[in-house]
Amino acid sequence: MVGYNPDPQTVRVPKYVYGFCGASAAFISRVFTQPIDVCKIRFQLQIEPIERGSSISKYQSLNQAFGLIVKEEGFGALWKGLLAAQSLSIVYGLVQFASFEALNQSLWNLNLTQNPRDPVFYFLCGSVSGVAATVAAHPLDVVRTRFVSQGQQKVYSSMFQSMRLIARHEGVRGFYRGVIPAVIQIVPYNGASFAFYAKFQSMFRKYTGKTSSEAGAVESLCCGFMAGAFAKTIIYPLDVLKKRLQVQGFEEGRRGFGQLVSVHSFRHGIKEIWRIEGLAGFFKGYSPSLIKAAIATGLNFYCYEQFLSLCTNYYRKKELRSD
Repeated sequence: MVGYNPDPQTVRVPKYVYGFCGASAAFISRVFTQPIDVCKIRFQLQIEPIERGSSISKYQSLNQAFGLIVKEEGFGALWKGLLAAQSLSIVYGLVQFASFEALNQSLWNLNLTQNPRDPVFYFLCGSVSGVAATVAAHPLDVVRTRFVSQGQQKVYSSMFQSMRLIARHEGVRGFYRGVIPAVIQIVPYNGASFAFYAKFQSMFRKYTGKTSSEAGAVESLCCGFMAGAFAKTIIYPLDVLKKRLQVQGFEEGRRGFGQLVSVHSFRHGIKEIWRIEGLAGFFKGYSPSLIKAAIATGLNFYCYEQFLSLCTNYYRKKELRSD
């Protein structure tokens, strides 16, 4: 179960277990969502409109994009940058859930709430844990984005080579391109993901009459799917802006994908997207992003709870043997 359980009968597991379960859940989620993520990033970086029949647009729809990527770059291109993406997911999942659980317990011990599953309480803990995870994993996010944004003309041949080139030509700053919109984005997104998850679980249990111990996989997956979809919709424009900033200085690898626009800062990026693409520009790639967010969040929460349940049972049996 996500979050601190104040019940004295609850088996306590070592704090590193939360990080392990979070990293494991993120690993599984990434395998299933990487192809959608590749299309989403291509959409976000395309200046031309994403619409069927457009003569100036390389990518026009989700199905067309999948087919074109496979045709031009091979089936494996749908998992382009998977090593960097998995590294990103593992670091993010580890830091996110470990810090969430630690903060959740600490604030509960300070008697700041009467309900450890209060959605507002979850929003606060989710926001802080999201910032911590974003700062820790952002360099890998930059590497992942650049890998995925490459077409047939490749600048980076491996994850480690890309890290060396970014460090050599752009310095430490290169690894933190887009970190400001990333942090601004993650506060409402991560907070809302945890808050919606807690709220939907509460509604689900009220409707079915089940307790938390009786709830199963269907509840966890459905609540996670809905939480991810709602949260992603709230922050999506910031995600587009973050991706545009992350590929600045990477024009060589972007050739062949359409118009290239230089974005110098957070504010400049907003102005340029609005000037050239209008409101629709802030929602480029929204459909695959919504699908990916729903699946990823659902799998993350479900897998996390399953791994945590396995670990809890292990430590429960260990306690019984020691008695």
